[in-house]
Amino acid sequence: MQRRHLALILGGLGWIATGMGAAAQENIVSIAEINQVDAQGNPTFPGLQTMDRYTIQGRVLNEPHVFNGLNANGELDTSFILFVQDGTGGIQVYSGAWYGGGINSYPDKLVPGHLVMVTGLTGHFGGKTNINERHNPDQKFEITVATTPPEEPEPLAIESLAGLNSFDATRQTGGEYYQGRLVVLKNVRIVEGDWVPGTTLTVADVAGHTFAVELRHGTKIGESPQPQGWLDIVGVFNQEDPEPPFTEGYRLWPRSIADFKPSSSPSAAQGWHDYQ
Repeated sequence: MQRRHLALILGGLGWIATGMGAAAQENIVSIAEINQVDAQGNPTFPGLQTMDRYTIQGRVLNEPHVFNGLNANGELDTSFILFVQDGTGGIQVYSGAWYGGGINSYPDKLVPGHLVMVTGLTGHFGGKTNINERHNPDQKFEITVATTPPEEPEPLAIESLAGLNSFDATRQTGGEYYQGRLVVLKNVRIVEGDWVPGTTLTVADVAGHTFAVELRHGTKIGESPQPQGWLDIVGVFNQEDPEPPFTEGYRLWPRSIADFKPSSSPSAAQGWHDYQ
């Protein structure tokens, strides 16, 4: 069971926490450092080859159950899927129900904006390095929650979908830059896909550039009426690439129907007829 340390302070020079082990404190790293990749999208973080445990610190982007899909029995999966963002990037924290982990192993309530430290092993899946248990429920990660009130990060505004599907090994542009972060696709319109739970939609901007938006079952978004017209869509920018090279598979994961908002710049949509 995770331990929750309430005596956690965010000071001007960094974190001060009671109850954290010395090894974890020595291995505090930025999310950008963990996320490094080579030209084929393969992870290059040295910790992947060890049993060393690393600590990241940042803000929670989602409740741990909302991004679950359906399991083999057609029931809602109970895996633990959390995204955390610091000033350098975002990362997924994962515990799978299928091998004995999942949300029942981490009962504390987490909401977007919580300030946390996460200490655990690193692993790779779908084109991204994450913090996980290496498919072993005996290797639980530890989440330390600050006493400060939740403060959700401001979504990074994406004004054009051009280049979002491109791969940049330096992680300075394209999908790798946004991976794991909270973003908002500005002034887009749904152009393809059925509005049902579990589907992947295609949205387009006024220039006709497109991107994938996935309605995860746990969000229950597909059970709400479909938003119409030009939208600003908030969500976690994710990558799910099943095979090498890990240079594709970028998509947006909205967290709830509240992440679909009327466009804040509808005048920009006047060029839509040119695309059609």
